[in-house]
Amino acid sequence: MSARETLLLHPDRPLRLDPARHAELGVESGIVWITSDVAAGDLFLAAGQRYRVPQDGVVLVEALRGMADVRLVACRRRWIPDLLESCRAMLPKGLATH
Repeated sequence: MSARETLLLHPDRPLRLDPARHAELGVESGIVWITSDVAAGDLFLAAGQRYRVPQDGVVLVEALRGMADVRLVACRRRWIPDLLESCRAMLPKGLATH
């Protein structure tokens, strides 16, 4: 996937966002419904609005009332915190501080 990718979403066809790859979703046109197992409730976004994808959990996005164009911006820096956490896990417990 390139750093930015535009997709056409269809109603009744949810797209699962990969938190390791996607940092942000921007709605270019239409209305989208977003649900996540880490959020308190569902979100509804219209053209011009953005959503920051959480680093963990399942996130689904789907077009409502017709098709919607969304722009996905790839994450390039999310692997750094994961790498640091992996390194901390290998250290003796007294040295693995945050």
